[in-house]
Amino acid sequence: MSYPFQESLSNIEKRLEELTHAVTKKQERIFDKVIIDNDEFQKLFKISPGTAANWREKGLIAYSQINNKIVYKIEDINKMLDDNYRPFKK
Repeated sequence: MSYPFQESLSNIEKRLEELTHAVTKKQERIFDKVIIDNDEFQKLFKISPGTAANWREKGLIAYSQINNKIVYKIEDINKMLDDNYRPFKK
């Protein structure tokens, strides 16, 4: 005898596992890299080109520019996040 609720719950659990796997794989692709370009940086932080330029000008993020191509080291992105980390206050 089949229980519709159990089947539905099993389907939800299976889909959740698939989504978790997909998100983990996407995160690994970004953070396995040593460098990312400016477009990837903007997508990662959901910021405009002007905001990225502003962060560079203010010295918030280290970067390299080769000809007209701007790239960031993942370690510099992590440093920026650590330097600007504000823990919750109790």
